[in-house]
Amino acid sequence: MTDVTHRLAAIRGLNPLPASEQSIHNIKSLKKGGYLELNDQTWKVNNIFLYLDVKWDNFKPRKKDYWITELELFSLETGETIYVEWEFDDELEVSQTDSLVKMREIKFEGKSLTRNDLEYIADEEEGAVVYNGITYYYSEEDTWAGRFIKANGSKDGVPMRAYEFESEDEKTFLTIETWHEDDDERPQREAFISHEINSKSINVLQVSAD
Repeated sequence: MTDVTHRLAAIRGLNPLPASEQSIHNIKSLKKGGYLELNDQTWKVNNIFLYLDVKWDNFKPRKKDYWITELELFSLETGETIYVEWEFDDELEVSQTDSLVKMREIKFEGKSLTRNDLEYIADEEEGAVVYNGITYYYSEEDTWAGRFIKANGSKDGVPMRAYEFESEDEKTFLTIETWHEDDDERPQREAFISHEINSKSINVLQVSAD
């Protein structure tokens, strides 16, 4: 499907709720095929992925489930795809991924960050890395392990760890993920920059495709 065709199909699927009903929903209401307004654009929820928070050492479930939900959003105006995550811990927290980061561009003590460097920072529970001229400080409190789940109802997802860093002004965040499939001794690593967004800036137009 071409980008234009994809956009036209998404536009045809939009059937907004009455304004009075939109106001009772938030990002937690959205299902695959739903629509929302964010950043002056209209987005379709193409996919929903789940992360189950688990124990750091062995990836086993905790006594109480805690979920992080990731939405893959498709812009009706531009065809762009972005990712937005939300979680609820006393209050609703929402973040948007801004860009992917090449691991070799993340510096620790003047050199590219290695796997050993990352483990050292985690063991010490402190440290700082530099990306694109900005220093990001390790946040032990926000670092976590999870299982990535594509389908609802199963907890047997791909084990991963997320090492969280934040800028000094706390406006942007650098996350480094390690993916531990099949007990891989050299897990695949991914990194991205994100920022928090106000949940009230999201307007739900349509909850699902139905």
